[in-house]
Amino acid sequence: RITRETIRRQSKRGCSYSFQQRRTFFKVIKQYERGVTFTLGKLSAVKNPGPRICLPVLQTMQIVDMRTNVRELSGQEIITRDNVAASISAVAYYRVENPTIATLEVKDYHSAITELIQTELRDSLCQEDFNSLLNQRHKLSEDIENNVAQIAKKWGVKIERVQMKNIDLVDPIMVRALAKEAEASREKIAAMIRAEGELEAARKLREAADLVSQQENALELRRLQTLEKLGAERGKQTV
Repeated sequence: RITRETIRRQSKRGCSYSFQQRRTFFKVIKQYERGVTFTLGKLSAVKNPGPRICLPVLQTMQIVDMRTNVRELSGQEIITRDNVAASISAVAYYRVENPTIATLEVKDYHSAITELIQTELRDSLCQEDFNSLLNQRHKLSEDIENNVAQIAKKWGVKIERVQMKNIDLVDPIMVRALAKEAEASREKIAAMIRAEGELEAARKLREAADLVSQQENALELRRLQTLEKLGAERGKQTV
C-alpha cells in the first residue's frame, strides 16, 4: 500500500541522488590547484582553475595543490666521521612544478620527499666532522638541497630550500668534552696574544735603548726624570 509518507521519502531520495550527480558532474578547481583528469583510466587533460566538468563513471579527477609545502624533519640522529653522536633537525620547502608527473610518477610525493631528504641528510653529514657541521652549515645545506633537487625533479617537484636548523649533541659527556676543548682554545688564543704583546714590548725597549745610546745626554736626562718621580712619592729616600 502506497502512502503519502512513502511518496515523500522516495521524492527526497530522488532529490538527494540528483544533487549528488550534479555535485560529481561539476568540479570547482581553486586558484592554487590543478585538476589531473583521467578518462576511462587514461590521462586526458590537466584542468586549470575554475568550474570544470567531470563525467561520472567515465572520468575521475585528482586535485593537486600547487602551493609551497613546509616539512620539518626533527631528531635525525647521526654519527659523524670523528665518532660524535649528534641530532640534526632541518626544514624543507618544496612545491609541485608539474602536476602530471607528480601524479603519474610517484604515489605520494610528500612521503617520498620526506624520506629522500632524511636519507640524504644521514648520508651526507655522516661523512663530515662535527666541527665541519658547525662551521659549514650553510654549505652542507646547499649540497643536500642540490642532491635532493636532482631526484625530486623526476617526480615533478621543485625543491626550493633545505636548511639545517639545530645541531645537538646526544651524549652529555661529549658536551662537557667540547666545552673543555673550547675553553682550552680560548686559553691558547689568550696566551698567544700575551706573547705577541711581550714581543712587541721587547722590540720597543730595544729601539729605545738604541736611541738612548746614540745620545750622550739622553741617559743622564732619563736618570733625572726617574729621580724626580721617586722624589714626588712620600716616605721614600733616594741614595
